[in-house]
Amino acid sequence: MSDKQLTQATLDRLATTAIRMLSIDQVEAANSGHPGLPLGLAPVAYTIYSKFLKFSPQVPNWPDRDRFVLSAGHGSALLYSLLHLFGYDLSIEDLRGFRQLGSRTPGHPEFGHTPGVEVTTGPLGQGFATAVGLALAERMSAARINQPSEVELVDHKTFVLASDGDLMEGISHEAGSLAGHLGLSKLIVCFDDNDITIDGPRHQSCTDDVLERFSAYGWHTLRVEDGENLAEIEAQLQKAIDEESRPSLIAVKTTIGYGAPNKAGKSVVHGGPLGKDEAEATKIGFGWPLEPTFYVPDEVREYLDRIVQEKTLSYTKWQQDLRALGTDPFSLVDPKGALDSLVDFEVGSTLATRVASQKNLQAIMKEMPSIVGGSADLAESTGTKVDFKPITKEDFSGRIIHFGIREHAMAACSNGLALHGGFRPFCSTFLVFSDYLRPSIRLSAIMGLPVIYIFTHDSIAVGEDGPTHQPIEHLAALRSIPNLMVLRPADPNETSEAYRTALEHTTGPCAIILSRQGLASLEASTPGWMARDGARVVYGQRGWSDVTILASGSEVQLAIDSAKVLSNRHKVRARVVSVPWRERLNELDEAQRIEILGPGQDRVVVEAGVIMGWEALGGAGGRSLVMKSFGASAPGSKAMTHFGFTTERVVSLALEIANTIADRDPSEQNSSDQITFSSLARHLLQATEAAAIAAQGRVGLGDKVAADELATAAMRNSLRKMDPSAKVVIGEGEKDNAPMLYVDEVLGVTENVAFDLAVDPLEGTNYAAKGQDGAVSVIAGSEVGSLYSTSGYYMEKLVVKAPAKDLIDIAKGVEYNLEAIASSSNKEIADLKLIVLAKPRHEELISKIRKMGAKVVEIPDGDVMASIKVMLEDSELDGLYGIGGAPEGVISACAAKLLGAGMQARLAPQSEEEIKRLNMLEPDWKDKIMTPAEMVKGDSVVVITGVTNSAPLFAPVKTEQGWVTSSLVITDAGTHFINGNHSEVIDAERGRDAT
Repeated sequence: MSDKQLTQATLDRLATTAIRMLSIDQVEAANSGHPGLPLGLAPVAYTIYSKFLKFSPQVPNWPDRDRFVLSAGHGSALLYSLLHLFGYDLSIEDLRGFRQLGSRTPGHPEFGHTPGVEVTTGPLGQGFATAVGLALAERMSAARINQPSEVELVDHKTFVLASDGDLMEGISHEAGSLAGHLGLSKLIVCFDDNDITIDGPRHQSCTDDVLERFSAYGWHTLRVEDGENLAEIEAQLQKAIDEESRPSLIAVKTTIGYGAPNKAGKSVVHGGPLGKDEAEATKIGFGWPLEPTFYVPDEVREYLDRIVQEKTLSYTKWQQDLRALGTDPFSLVDPKGALDSLVDFEVGSTLATRVASQKNLQAIMKEMPSIVGGSADLAESTGTKVDFKPITKEDFSGRIIHFGIREHAMAACSNGLALHGGFRPFCSTFLVFSDYLRPSIRLSAIMGLPVIYIFTHDSIAVGEDGPTHQPIEHLAALRSIPNLMVLRPADPNETSEAYRTALEHTTGPCAIILSRQGLASLEASTPGWMARDGARVVYGQRGWSDVTILASGSEVQLAIDSAKVLSNRHKVRARVVSVPWRERLNELDEAQRIEILGPGQDRVVVEAGVIMGWEALGGAGGRSLVMKSFGASAPGSKAMTHFGFTTERVVSLALEIANTIADRDPSEQNSSDQITFSSLARHLLQATEAAAIAAQGRVGLGDKVAADELATAAMRNSLRKMDPSAKVVIGEGEKDNAPMLYVDEVLGVTENVAFDLAVDPLEGTNYAAKGQDGAVSVIAGSEVGSLYSTSGYYMEKLVVKAPAKDLIDIAKGVEYNLEAIASSSNKEIADLKLIVLAKPRHEELISKIRKMGAKVVEIPDGDVMASIKVMLEDSELDGLYGIGGAPEGVISACAAKLLGAGMQARLAPQSEEEIKRLNMLEPDWKDKIMTPAEMVKGDSVVVITGVTNSAPLFAPVKTEQGWVTSSLVITDAGTHFINGNHSEVIDAERGRDAT
């Protein structure tokens, strides 16, 4: 039937049904979603789109379009149906992909992901509050643009569909109050008054009179008694549009899941598909064909196409008016003038960073009219009291918004200002209240909105207000939000740089964290350093230092004072690194980080907040001065002292690190009867470092033998210079004729052999050849006669963490041992993660492990480092299982004994020749199941240096000063991570040694 034969009312009703059916089909196709809202609210949404909404689907970002916000974002199928039918770039295939990975129709609307979606709405109430910001932005834009142009280039409305849940959430109270106070008359909210929440009838938990409540806020309130009556809906919407002094709330009485014969009006229809039978019964009730799904009658398409064409005329007229103006008032001002106006503070002058922020804000707002914002009734305290006109109900041409004590709404409204376009919003409160803003900040980050959040009173130095006002965990909480730039400047000049970084960053929000107390101004660095590196050296020199102190904000000055004491009193070379943007520093590659932080891996972290997130930068043996409790009411300086933020404490922590650094003076000589394991460790460390550096010339070139040769030669030449003598009792290379240190080879300068060595100059040659992560140089040393020196080429090994060491039995098979490992760690087998060498001989083993439900990490090489990773306490790996080289097995046994980890091994010859040899030399080899104590009889030490990256070690890095190596030394005192700095002279010597 042609649409010409249908009345407009019939076509409107048919189009409304099409929206409902498309929404049902989306949810059913996904077997997931919320069909209740689309079925109940389709008449309201359709009336807004067809009768009132000003838009052009071909230009979805037209500045003067009306905004439509589905605050009840769980009903996203409704919005996608509307966008498809009203000509937006959203196809039937897109609707079929509802809630699927990578589709344009996600479970809740996402701004920037789907054309026509104005706001990312997920948490209830956020869409409503953000819409208040959109409506405010419209009034502010109109006040700026319309009067000078004498043409109404800005005249649009913000329509919102809100649910019971949106208006029950606390944020709606704040935002509703603010909208009423400002008289945002172009804001029109339709409230889905269906008396249903997920848990049942709304009235079982909430009996507010919503209209009376909003009337008290200063809203214009209306009611639609029948949510199926299109004429009544249209009439009430028209009254709302005609209202010129107040925002409007229309309560529309609807039935959730309208038309579903068995589920309508029930909470069960809110959050799950109707199901095949109920969906078909609903379609039959509406007189809709069951097939095909996603069906739209031609009459509906033709009718809606005509409506869209008529609406497009509004855009055409607006575009003509804009062209006639001759300029584009909607483009943001280039911030260059604002950047040039950033304040340079005199070095040594003392100023709270909140005051430095205020001076910068005042300066850049003069140069950048798009910057607007305010505070949650804390302008004086947060440094946002600047000399610009406030916005009022009578005059929207100002720059300052008095948000009142409404932190939740303030942040959401700021998102609305940013979404609208034409504004760069800021908002402000105390850092301790940032949790009130968190959902909105998170949405800023998800949507990529350049909102500037100014948080002050940033630590326990706030003082007398006590623990309720002293932020402890808030920095960590903010830093955990992806795409949120968190900047905590150390002084006034870093505050200026923080504003530079924030203004240049336009793809996400920024939080600037500021002090209450005065801080001395440091020397400014080259502009752009904060955005590039996130950190800078503020005391000490780049290159070698005995200890590095990392700090942010007000604690940087404490770190500098402590570094001076270390240098003057203790002759310890300390460097201080200010880290205002920690996450940026973490993003740098290893060489860039070392350039800033120095080669020492163990560092001191000083920050008046929780430790979370600093652990990696501090290093495994690092120290920290952080907060482990809430604060206390006291003057700020006394509170800091009470919690240990003193030079004495920082110096003490730094000395702990400085005193654990191995004595690396190669000129030190010991007679053979004075040799200790600590000096042996130093010699072995020099040998693995030499091997790692020498191999670099061949890493990644595909020739593993060449790399191995260089590493072996360098290790041998280094060991020849040892004070003690040692004999190689087991080494890699014999089984495949690779370069090697030979069994029974004696190295060192004394005659008396005091130590056994198990060596692998380049373990993971495949990794080295390909330039992949995982290659290391490794040596284990033990008292003479201590190391098991098998003639076997291979061992079967099972390595586990300490709790499982007395439970495993390698002879009982993989099923038994997985049960034992799981039992020891209170895990399910499905939660276990084991490393297995990816060799053909392990196919059956890998299959068994996976059939039992455990996870397998397959590695082609490098089982010593893999074993170490299993043994480390905080590792997520639960075990290593399989057959590998015997030298690696002995080295791993040394590490297991030192670390208290579990290991069992037995010989596993892989050829008839090996079996014959073992039968001759070790007749009882088949019955031997060895523990670390049986493979390592005496004291021992294990030294590993990274050849390529092998977390937690990194590959040698070439710097201006020479090479920086990363090593792990395991002794009976525990694990020590050591980053060695090698001068060009040493580098040259080792290069000659290698060749």
